[in-house]
Amino acid sequence: MSDLVIDASLALQWFLEDETDRGYSLAVLERLARDRAIVPLLWFYEVGNGLTVAYRRRRITFEQVTGYLVRIRRLPIWADEPDPALILALPDLARTYELTSYDAAYLELAVRRNLALATTDHALRRAAEKAGVKLAPVE
Repeated sequence: MSDLVIDASLALQWFLEDETDRGYSLAVLERLARDRAIVPLLWFYEVGNGLTVAYRRRRITFEQVTGYLVRIRRLPIWADEPDPALILALPDLARTYELTSYDAAYLELAVRRNLALATTDHALRRAAEKAGVKLAPVE
């Protein structure tokens, strides 16, 4: 088993069937059958909000939101212990790599734990490459 960092944009693609190019995200989901994901606590807020917004925009039903949350709870996804000092350093990392502080949280976690990062966000992928973080491969 190995760990990897996943971001919320990738995870939301698991459930939002109208998203284009879902192949990579679905392959990462399959990988969670043998590996586990480590995420910043922010991930849970972002995924919950993403599902809420998708419901409000009538992309999914309320029943689907409920079902998706049940499925997420069953996945091997672990929250990294929040550290206020690291969180307050995110704006500097965000500035360095031209990211939002939210996306910098995923990059920081991957760097600190020396883990591969799984994301479909283009800016975060570029930042990971510049920071020397491996992008999670899928078989």
